[in-house]
Amino acid sequence: MRSRRVTLVATALAAVLTAAACAGGSGGPTASATPVTTVPGPYDYEYVIPEGTAYLISAGEDPGVMPASLDVRLGETIRIVNDDVQSHTIGTFYVLAGTTLTYRFAAAGVFEGVCSTNPTDTFILTVTE
Repeated sequence: MRSRRVTLVATALAAVLTAAACAGGSGGPTASATPVTTVPGPYDYEYVIPEGTAYLISAGEDPGVMPASLDVRLGETIRIVNDDVQSHTIGTFYVLAGTTLTYRFAAAGVFEGVCSTNPTDTFILTVTE
């Protein structure tokens, strides 16, 4: 029961951090990704950050987890499973270690941010209608 409670708290914290990251910016569009963790798959986009990703990155290797950019449409969903021992930033998403984040895209725009899982260190998300 404690493990489930910790996972729920971690997921809630990740959602708050993601919402805060999405709300910032310099006058550009703000992301309004809505959690859909209660909606079962299939998902339009699914990525798994495997255990050992942080180690590969620290060794200067490309773990090949995420693309540098992703084009999605309003209403589509993304699921990111972080099986690594380290939390990772994927553009506007902050995925805590050992958690799964799933979102439905609700706002169009181009959202750029840091990606801790690819060698370019950037992630560009384009959401179109």
